[in-house]
Amino acid sequence: MNKLWTTLLVTATTFTGLTIAADSVACTRMLWNTDSNAPIMVGRNEDYYSASNPTLVMTPRGIKRVGTSEVEPLSGVAHWVSKYGSLVVYANNRFPMDGMNEKGLTARTLYFNQGEIDQLVSDNDQSLQLDGDHWVSYILDNFATVNDAVKAIKERVHLVAVKGGYSYSATPKHLSIADSTGDSAIIEIQEGQVKVFHGEEYRVMTNPPNYQSHLKDVATQTQLNPNSESFPSTWSADDRFLKADYWLKHFPKMHDKDANAAYGFMYQALGNTAFVPGMALPPEDALAGKAILKELSHPEESYGVSTYFQSISDLTNKVYRFKSLIAPSDVYLDLKKIDFASLAQVKVIYRINEYAQQGFTGNLMSHFTPITGDIYQQQIR
Repeated sequence: MNKLWTTLLVTATTFTGLTIAADSVACTRMLWNTDSNAPIMVGRNEDYYSASNPTLVMTPRGIKRVGTSEVEPLSGVAHWVSKYGSLVVYANNRFPMDGMNEKGLTARTLYFNQGEIDQLVSDNDQSLQLDGDHWVSYILDNFATVNDAVKAIKERVHLVAVKGGYSYSATPKHLSIADSTGDSAIIEIQEGQVKVFHGEEYRVMTNPPNYQSHLKDVATQTQLNPNSESFPSTWSADDRFLKADYWLKHFPKMHDKDANAAYGFMYQALGNTAFVPGMALPPEDALAGKAILKELSHPEESYGVSTYFQSISDLTNKVYRFKSLIAPSDVYLDLKKIDFASLAQVKVIYRINEYAQQGFTGNLMSHFTPITGDIYQQQIR
C-alpha cells in the first residue's frame, strides 16, 4: 500500500494542515427547514472515486488562522482567531470541507465551475484574500448566523480558488451555509463575480450548471411524479437537484419531535441521490474524472465512483452525524456536551470513514486524540 505522510502544524494557538488532498466532482446538499416537528438539518453526500481519507477535527475557541495555505502568506490575506468551537471533516488532513460550529451554523463546499474561478476585484479593493481551502473554517470560526457570514463575505473578504490540478483543494467550489433558524445561503463564483442566494428557500445544492439554472429548472418541473418515467432518473447535477428538491417538499409531517426519525428521513433522501459503488460517472464529469483518477492518494482503496460518506448537521439539537460507505450504521457527536470554553487543544479522529473497522460505534467523543507539540506527523494508512 502506498504511504502518504501528512503534516499538521500546530502550536498552542495555531492549526494549519499541509498535505495533498482529493476532490469530489459530484455531491448533493439538502436543507430540511419546513417541518416544525423536525429539527433544522442539513444532509450531504460526498461523491468521489475513493474515500478522501477524512479526518474529523474538533477545534476550540482561540485558534489562530490564516486564510491561505501559502508557506509565507503575503499581506492582504485574512487572519483571524476562532470565536466559536467546531467539528469539521478535513479531506486528507488538509481541507475543511464539511462541518458545524457550537452555535448551530453549518458550512460545506461542493464542486462548482463556471468560467473565471477567482473573484475579480479592483486594484484599490481593500478586502482580504480568502482561499477556497479556508472558506469553511472562516465561516464556522467567526459567525453564528447565515446573515453575519454573508455580510462578511460581501464586505470583508474576496474569494480565491487554489490552483494546481485535481487535488481536493485545487478545484473550484461553491459554498453552502445554514443556521439553526433555517436561514440558508448558496455562494458561487460565476465568471469572476460572486453570486449570493440568501434565504430559507435555497435548500438544495449540487454542482454545475449555475444556481439560477437549477432554480429555473425546478420552477418548470412542477408536476413531477416518482412513479412516472419522466421523473429524474440520472445522477447528473440537474437530476440530483430535482430529486432532492422533490423529496424535501414531499416529506410527510413528523408525528412528533422525534429527531431519530428525522435522521432516517434525511438518510433516505440522501440515499436516493447517492452514487452506488461502481456506477458510471455522468458524462459531465467524465473528463475531469480521468484526471482525478491519476491523483488518488490510495487507488487501491477505491471502489469506483460512489458516495463515500454522508453527513447530517442537526442545527436544532447541535448534533453532527457521519455515515461511511464501508460501515453499516452512522456515528455522531453532540456539540452541546463539548465544553469549547475549556477545550485547550485541537483534537482529531484520523480516517473517520473507517470507524466501523476500528470498532467505534455511537458517540465518538472518547476517540478523539489531542494534537501536541509544534509539529505533529501522522501517517495515513
